[in-house]
Amino acid sequence: MKKHKKLSGKKLIAMILLGSLLMCPTVYATSHFIKTQDQVNSRFSKVFLYLASSHINKKNFDKAEELLTRAIKYDPENVKAYKNLAMLYEGLNKLEQAEFNYKKVLTLDKKNREVNYYLGLILDQQGKTDEALKYLNKAASLMPYNAFIYYDIGVVYAKLNNYQQSIEFSQKAVELKPDFAEAYNNLCYGLANSGKAYNALSACQKALNLKEDSAPILDSVGYVHFCMKEYEKAIEYYQKALSVDPSIGEIYFHIAQAQEKLGKTEEALKNYKKYLELDPDAYNLKDVKALIKKLSKKKNS
Repeated sequence: MKKHKKLSGKKLIAMILLGSLLMCPTVYATSHFIKTQDQVNSRFSKVFLYLASSHINKKNFDKAEELLTRAIKYDPENVKAYKNLAMLYEGLNKLEQAEFNYKKVLTLDKKNREVNYYLGLILDQQGKTDEALKYLNKAASLMPYNAFIYYDIGVVYAKLNNYQQSIEFSQKAVELKPDFAEAYNNLCYGLANSGKAYNALSACQKALNLKEDSAPILDSVGYVHFCMKEYEKAIEYYQKALSVDPSIGEIYFHIAQAQEKLGKTEEALKNYKKYLELDPDAYNLKDVKALIKKLSKKKNS
């Protein structure tokens, strides 16, 4: 049997010191066996990302936020950490923080397709419409076959009352995805508001064939009939929409408009009030209050 040499005290200390140096993560050396500080930081960042995902699954969002923040601290160029943090904030409805972190992703990766899309959507939620369109159009250029992006752009243009653009993007969405009921519905709405009610009815019917129990689609069909001055027919579809979902305030506004046209003052008054009850910060609050005042006077005269 080969005998092992006994290490002297000095040699033993030297070996311990060498081992310590090799184990220490802060050591820089030309040898590829020794990790640089950047490599170690990147590794820590990945660990924090993994742990954050686990806490998100457990709905422990505060801890997840803390871990994602630490991941970024260790690796300030970690695109995934910024993206995950932004998505966490978006889920918590902290839209400004989400916006900040999505924009950090794009400083590192300008052509990140999903982040351009997500950023556009939350900017729209915050009412930053022009900026939202900038990022949504960028996302569309990066994902030209994604029907959902064209649909969302169409929705934004509808909010701006730019119905021609809304129609164009909605048509792109249904061309790419022929079973896209919501896009047909948006197309229907745009056409109705462009004075093309008969064309709108065809688009609405396609939407309704795909989703016959959709309150927003039934509401749109009613709106088209309203534009065609078929007020009884409009009320019929509005009532169907309310039977599906009685919590949508705008439908009460629409049914009140049709009832007012038919001279049903008391019913219209009741539904205008219901509309404001469900949507006390309605975009047309002043106008509806004026209508309620006018109809109340008419009723009592």
